[in-house]
Amino acid sequence: MPMALCNSRINREVQQFKRGSVLPILLCLLFLFPGTGFASQDLDTQRKAFLAAERILATGDLNKFNTLKTSLKDYPLYPYLEYKALRLQLAKLDSSQVDAFITTYADSPLSRQMRRVWLSRLADKGKWWTYLVFYRPNLGTTLQCHYLTALMETGKAEKALKQAKTIWLHPRSRPDECDTILETWINAGLLTPELAWKRVALAMQASQGRFALYLKRYLSPEQQATLDLWRELQRDPVQAFNKPQPLLEGDSAHNAIMLDSFKRLARRDVDAALDIWQKNIAHLPFSKEQHYQAQRALMLGLIRNDHPDLLAHLGNFTPTPDDERLHESRLRGALKQQAWPQILAWINELPDSLKHSDRWRYWEARAKAETGNKLSAQSTLQALAKERSYHGFLAADLVDQAYRYDSTPLDLEQSGIDHLAKRPGLMRARELFQLGRFVDARREWQMSIRQLNRLDLKRVSKLAQSWGWHDRAIFTLARTGYWDDLELRFPLEHMTLVEEKSNAKALDNAWIFAVMRQESAFSSDAQSPAGAMGLMQLMPATAKFIARIENIRAPKKAHLVRPELNITLGTAYLNHVYQQLGTNQVLATAAYNAGPNNVRKWLPEATLPADIWVELIPFNETRRYTERVLSYAAIYDQRLNQPLQRLSMRMSPIHPRSQLAAKEVNGKDVAL
Repeated sequence: MPMALCNSRINREVQQFKRGSVLPILLCLLFLFPGTGFASQDLDTQRKAFLAAERILATGDLNKFNTLKTSLKDYPLYPYLEYKALRLQLAKLDSSQVDAFITTYADSPLSRQMRRVWLSRLADKGKWWTYLVFYRPNLGTTLQCHYLTALMETGKAEKALKQAKTIWLHPRSRPDECDTILETWINAGLLTPELAWKRVALAMQASQGRFALYLKRYLSPEQQATLDLWRELQRDPVQAFNKPQPLLEGDSAHNAIMLDSFKRLARRDVDAALDIWQKNIAHLPFSKEQHYQAQRALMLGLIRNDHPDLLAHLGNFTPTPDDERLHESRLRGALKQQAWPQILAWINELPDSLKHSDRWRYWEARAKAETGNKLSAQSTLQALAKERSYHGFLAADLVDQAYRYDSTPLDLEQSGIDHLAKRPGLMRARELFQLGRFVDARREWQMSIRQLNRLDLKRVSKLAQSWGWHDRAIFTLARTGYWDDLELRFPLEHMTLVEEKSNAKALDNAWIFAVMRQESAFSSDAQSPAGAMGLMQLMPATAKFIARIENIRAPKKAHLVRPELNITLGTAYLNHVYQQLGTNQVLATAAYNAGPNNVRKWLPEATLPADIWVELIPFNETRRYTERVLSYAAIYDQRLNQPLQRLSMRMSPIHPRSQLAAKEVNGKDVAL
């Protein structure tokens, strides 16, 4: 059978697999590679044979599967065939087979996966002695609880019960598999009143009131009454300070409950919290640390609510050096009022970890300029303008300097890169990536690089770049601290699509690239914990909404990872919020991350410079997101060899909501 005909047959049968098609595939493959596997043939043919083997295994025909699997021993993904076969025969396996697989492929995530599967099987069958042999730490709470059960069942009860306390002390419910060991621990009299209350307190402080109510059964009558009061105070915390709470007098939980109540009150009604603080500070039963935490919560509440006497109250409270959040929050509180002398004073009090950052160097220069010290401001801005960053670009605009690009690609010998490419784990990662099995590919990649030195990390970054695996190239290079290879860090993937869609909406293509770079780092299968999907991280509901506006057929959720659809809908949605928010690129960028409704809430009462508005975005994630997208857009101007839009051009002043003419869609303003 001619090779071309055989390859054609393989292609056809892999695409349209039927049980009866297996034999022709096998004949073709064995004709091409008699007795030697596929080492001499190209990887494309091996991939096709691998897929054929998987499909054969799915039919349950182990004889035909094993015949083809044997011929694929030299293929990087051979371990995956082994793993799938073992999983299929799990009930018939003995420990030696499992141990052999775990040992042979210890450099692959498959080893850990097989261990977890086998441990679950052993637990189901009650084979506790064998369980102890195979168990390793850090496999998750469920398997940890099985491990403690195994200790109990093999005469090691004392060791098991000593470790059960760590399972108990958690603010949330534990897996059902932990019930047996916890019940045994409790029945052994090891659950003290102190431990019972400690877990209830953890649950209450984590706002797990229902679970705390479940735990009530383990409390003494006095503790139960205290819990009931605490639950009542969480609903209405001001009660803790408006009337005596005799149940709490002398109770060891008193201070913790009062502190929790004060923190909640500071979030819900900061004026009431301030009044209580000013009138009762001497009588609040707090330790020194609790006193700080209470006052800190009050200061954050005053900042969040932009209290009229904010600066006076903040001036009477000094954050500890390690309290970076409060240091930055009070500076933003002062910035909102443009209290430049106060900003300068508080920047001088920043810990070194913050003081020398681009962010606060920029605002120090701005504050100096606003307070008349323009020479010093100019000097700081000129130095900062040498940085390739959001604040560096802002500084460059203020002193009319060129942006720093100076891309310096990694200069590495190809032999070193080629040597690493031969690592089995990286070969598996590449094959999985080529097959579109991105989750497994990333697992193999991470395991393969976890112990590499900086030079080798740079080498594998270039390796990933050469494969077109941009998110791995970007994230791996970031671990080395090398930032100057802009070609690697800011790829021009999907150029044709981006150009087409940006032109269709008359949008800035560098901006679209910047959004994509920040959202997914060009990982087409990216999915956030919230459910956003694909290159431009679209929520399914948002995708349906914008598809309706664009007269596009409602997309299936699974299709949102397809680059063309994702970029089409993502660009359309970016344009939608851009038009809704007065064609202001800053507002639209923030809205793409946090939603137009949030952005409208954040609009100022009077027009603000855009740099101040961005710094005042209350969501840390959205603030960082907006800064990065704007700076990335300037870098993409350079990568695209097109005229630079300086940040000062992209960052129009932010006007009050009253001046924002919201667009209407289908008769109403729609925002997601």
